[in-house]
This record gives sequence, structure tokens and C-alpha cells, in this order.
Amino acid sequence: MNIAFYVSNHGFGHIMRNIPVIAYLLEHTDNKVVLVTAHKHTALAKQYLERDTSLTEEELAGRFVSIEQDVDLGLIVKPGTLIVDEEALQAEVSEYVGKFPQLIAVAKNLFRDYSIDRVVVDIVPWALTAAKESGLLSYLMASFTWIEQYVEFLPEELIAPFRRCFADVDSVLLYDLVNEPTRNRYPYGTEVGFVARPFHEDKVREIKGQFGGRPIVFLSLGGSNSGLDFDIDVNLLPYTFISTEGMRLKGENVHFLPVNINNTQDYVAASDFCISKAGWSTISEMMLAGKPMALLERPDVSEDRMSIEKLLSRNAAIQITVDDLKSMGNVLQVMKDTEWCCKKYKNGCVNIVKNIIA
Repeated sequence: MNIAFYVSNHGFGHIMRNIPVIAYLLEHTDNKVVLVTAHKHTALAKQYLERDTSLTEEELAGRFVSIEQDVDLGLIVKPGTLIVDEEALQAEVSEYVGKFPQLIAVAKNLFRDYSIDRVVVDIVPWALTAAKESGLLSYLMASFTWIEQYVEFLPEELIAPFRRCFADVDSVLLYDLVNEPTRNRYPYGTEVGFVARPFHEDKVREIKGQFGGRPIVFLSLGGSNSGLDFDIDVNLLPYTFISTEGMRLKGENVHFLPVNINNTQDYVAASDFCISKAGWSTISEMMLAGKPMALLERPDVSEDRMSIEKLLSRNAAIQITVDDLKSMGNVLQVMKDTEWCCKKYKNGCVNIVKNIIA
């Protein structure tokens, strides 16, 4: 089969949870994959497939195609904060919805050009309609949809096109922590658990040995915002802090990861504590690695609220505010004193692939 993946380019979490699925499809089946997403995201996928799979250059060239296209919008936050900019969001969504007919037409042409048999969507709404109008079987992989995210900010006339598109799906694969409105919208959905890129044990050991045996704290704000607008002095704390961009940490014990880092999951696995925005893909990596986590609350983002609530009930996370980061020592002391859940979770990648090709 020829399978098209339409992956949201809002942040990097959506592509990160699709990369292992695409890799498994290519390594363990004879199917071909066409990935449609933005430039930075296709580059990440190609880099991973070339480096972390057994596929030869010839096999990749013959069975994997990436199409660079800005396919999705997502949320818009105010610079220097994690707060949703409602005015800007409404303007951008209005423009985005107006492009749906054109985007659907382009997708239908792509389906014909590449003889697509099935369409996998995470969570690009109009791609589901394009698949339906082309008579192709579609799969939605979701922990949420944009309906739940937008309903608190936008008028119904802007949400209605999303409702129509998300109703066009044939089969739904529900990730662990899926929010209840999404679960209720798709009562026939199949649960597929958590999914993340596999950990490299040799790299994890290397990272642990790199910092002199100090406890490691991994921090991430995700890639869908411009970061925080205040400094956080951690120089006197007895930890090594490893951070992605966006956290303004200060101290000789701080190590910032390059923007183009492609194995953040190994830094998660090497850490003792994780502090993060409550994006699903980062949470998934932390859950599969069995790491204590402090998650930043964003009261205006429904996905974050619902994910954190579920994790609190499992004793798998604590909830903190952005202001709490200014007292990093207190946050880490609470994490040290917390009795954490010891349940082990399995990577659901294989289960997802079996559902797609069944």
C-alpha cells in the first residue's frame, strides 16, 4: 500500500510521535509512505530514518517521500509567555479555515499522483475530508482535536468547519491520556497507549556519565512558543540542568541542547527529574521512561488541563505554575518528596502500525 501521513506542524510533538510509526512501517512492512508536513518537520523525519533505522539509502529513496507543506495552525501564544493570544488566534483561524477548499483540492491531487491507498492524519482536519472525498480509508491519531482547543476561544462559525472535517474520519486511534470530549466524540476509537522514539541505552549511559554523577533535571517548553521572558538562576542548586530552547536558565551547571537536536528522548531517559510544558509527546517520552515530572499548568489550554488532571490521578506528575520556576529549588524538593507511581508503560508503536495496515 501507499500510505499518506498528514502531520500537524504546530510545535514538534506531532511529528515526534509519528516518526517511530513511520519508521516501523518502513522497516517491517513493504508499504510506501508519503509524509506531508512543514520543512523543519520533514527534515527531522528524514534525519531519523537515515540514522536510526536499518533502511538503506536506496530503500528510503524508493519507499519514502516527503512533501513540504504548511498543513496546520494550532495555538498562538503571546511572546515571552505561554498565554494564548485570543485576538491573533481568531484572525489566523479565520484565514486558515478560508483555505480549506484549496488545501483539500491540493491533497486530492496528491492522492492521485502518488496512488495513495490510506491516509493517516495527526491532527490536520481538512486532510480527513480530502480522504473521504477521494474514497480513501482515513485514520485519525489523536489525544485531542482542535475542536476542544478552540471552543474556549472562538465563535461557533469558526469551529463548525473543524467539526465537519473531524466527522469525516473512518477509523480513530486514541492515545493514552486522550481527553474526554475527544473520547466521547469517537466512542468507537481504538486505544493505542503511549508512543515515542525508542531510547538508545548506550547514549543514555553516555549522557549520565557526562556530568559527573550529579542528578540531572531535564526541562522543555516545546517548540510552539517563543519561550519565557525571565531568567532562572540555578547556579547554586546541586543538579545538572539540561534544557531545550525557551528556558532562560543561568548557571555553570546548565547545558542547553542544540535547536536541531534529534534525540531528546535519550536526555529524558538519562534524567532524574523532568520539568515540562504538558505537551503530549514529551509526556509520552517521560511516561515510557518512568520519570517523575512537574508539568506547567496553562489554565487556558484544555489539552494541558485534562492531561495534567489524568496524570495527577495516577501519581505520575505534579502541577506547577510558570512563577514556580523562579524558585526551582522548591520545585525539585517537592519532586524529591513525592511518592511516585511505579507503573511501567509499553511503547504502542507496533499496535498503531497493526491497526493502520489491518
